[in-house]
Amino acid sequence: MNELPSVLWALRTTPKTTIGESPYSLAFGTEAVLPPDVAIATLRTRSYDEEVSNEGLRASLDVLEERCADAHLKALSYKRAITRVDNRKVRPRPVKLGDLVLRKTEVSDPT
Repeated sequence: MNELPSVLWALRTTPKTTIGESPYSLAFGTEAVLPPDVAIATLRTRSYDEEVSNEGLRASLDVLEERCADAHLKALSYKRAITRVDNRKVRPRPVKLGDLVLRKTEVSDPT
């Protein structure tokens, strides 16, 4: 249970392969600064300038809606491709009168 915040942070900051963007970047318009980058001085943290950062953030927020729309289109395209691949595996089987078929019955809720 102690690992949960770290796992959630990792899930939110890792780019998804289907859309190429991380959920964090789609929500806030920029990539997250990870805790190791803060603890250990990196080029990104050493060259940090608040004014330049704020200007860049404003510029990235202007195109954020477009990035979200692009990510949505990529996700739809990916889903269509997966559907095409899955549908290739389907073999139609004609059912004639008198054939035995498995019929799904409704599951009643025990509560």
